[in-house]
Amino acid sequence: MSDVTPRMTAPTPKSVLEQISTCWPMIHNPVQFVMRYARAIQKYVAAIVRDSHDAEEVAQDFLVRVFDKGFCPENVSRGRFRDYLKSAVRYVAISHLRKRRSADMSEELLASIVQPDSDADLAYSSGWRDCLLERVWQSLELHQQATADNLFYSVLRLHTENPAASSDDHAARLSEQLGRTVRADAFRQQLHRARKHFAKLIVAEI
Repeated sequence: MSDVTPRMTAPTPKSVLEQISTCWPMIHNPVQFVMRYARAIQKYVAAIVRDSHDAEEVAQDFLVRVFDKGFCPENVSRGRFRDYLKSAVRYVAISHLRKRRSADMSEELLASIVQPDSDADLAYSSGWRDCLLERVWQSLELHQQATADNLFYSVLRLHTENPAASSDDHAARLSEQLGRTVRADAFRQQLHRARKHFAKLIVAEI
């Protein structure tokens, strides 16, 4: 897909999680990974292009071309897939702006739109995190459904929604939801294990 394949740029390290590199041998179907972050792509394009109608057109065109032609970053075996994807999306969005730009939109202004910590950069990071957390929560819920006596999803959701509540309060609410008694000590034990499993799922998704 040569029309959306830019040069890679070195990412700016911001946290331990964000520095985790992609395990490229596991990327058997890059298109699948592009589509799972479609909302992050749309959010990033909107922050660059800014015109809502144009942004929707550019994002949809990018996704359609990925679906039709594939997205295969040849000879890429290091770094992070999401950075390569971000660069590809940026290339398409900036190309659109160059075609449509007015006389007062200089190359310097175009470059400033996608600088690290720009609104567009922050929009992509925010969109990527939202997509990642959504998939992790889904994985945690599926794990609970597939594992006997597992309450990881339920206890972590309750705690996340009301972190100031006591274990007794959480246990009482969970007991009401499940229709059976859950003790406070059992809730705390499940919560401890749920946090560890949630962290593992985050690393695996990244």
